[in-house]
Amino acid sequence: MLFDRFNRTTPAPTSAPVDVHRPCDELGAIATPFSPLVGELLALYCHTRPLGALSQDERCPQEYQLIARSVIHHIIEGWQNQTGGRGTIEDLLLQPRRAPVREQAAGSDIGSC
Repeated sequence: MLFDRFNRTTPAPTSAPVDVHRPCDELGAIATPFSPLVGELLALYCHTRPLGALSQDERCPQEYQLIARSVIHHIIEGWQNQTGGRGTIEDLLLQPRRAPVREQAAGSDIGSC
């Protein structure tokens, strides 16, 4: 009888499904998700996401520049190994650098996209 008292199962309270967004979800499907190289890159990506927000509250430009240069150096070294020495930092930029807005506006139509 005592065992029955502790063995009773009560239904878990129901709640609305929670939409959990993980920071790395936006990268989509990765071809080799379990390789150490891709794992390290994903960790770097996930850990660097809050830098923009943190940099609004803290001011340490010399330290930031020193560490950022070291991180970028490691990324470029890895990229060069991946490309047989032909890779450059330009290959890794999200978008090519563009001319300043003033120079673009002078040579383009205002209505074009």
